Amino acid sequence: MVTTATRLFVMTLAVNLLVPGAAWAGQTWLCSVTSAVAVDEDGTIGPPDLGDRERPTFMRVDAAKKELTLLAPESRRGEVTKLEAVHEKDGMVILSGVEDGRNVSLLIAADGRMTLSVIADGVVWSVFGNALAEGDAKPAGEAK
Repeated sequence: MVTTATRLFVMTLAVNLLVPGAAWAGQTWLCSVTSAVAVDEDGTIGPPDLGDRERPTFMRVDAAKKELTLLAPESRRGEVTKLEAVHEKDGMVILSGVEDGRNVSLLIAADGRMTLSVIADGVVWSVFGNALAEGDAKPAGEAK
């Protein structure tokens, strides 16, 4: 015989497993890229090789949609990377996914630091920047 308390416990557990981090699941961030470096398997260190494309400078990260969308430069605006997992640990949000055979991992710290890594066969890109929760953005001149 299943008691009401047992049913309630099972339902609560199921919701927590299906909707982890409900408090930040709808969170979005505006992120800026301040630096980026690539390390190849032969030890070569330098800027990431993007071919003829410009380096992203601003992006929007949406935890609910599990998307990273480039905002700038103009030539890259609207490019979307789908993310498969969103986790929260010790005030940090960690998002990850796979795009065109590359692993993409993004960490947003509570203090606004952003770290992005892209791992492909024989190369690792490390990208650093800042993140601002969209709800924290206020128009210029508005009091805090």
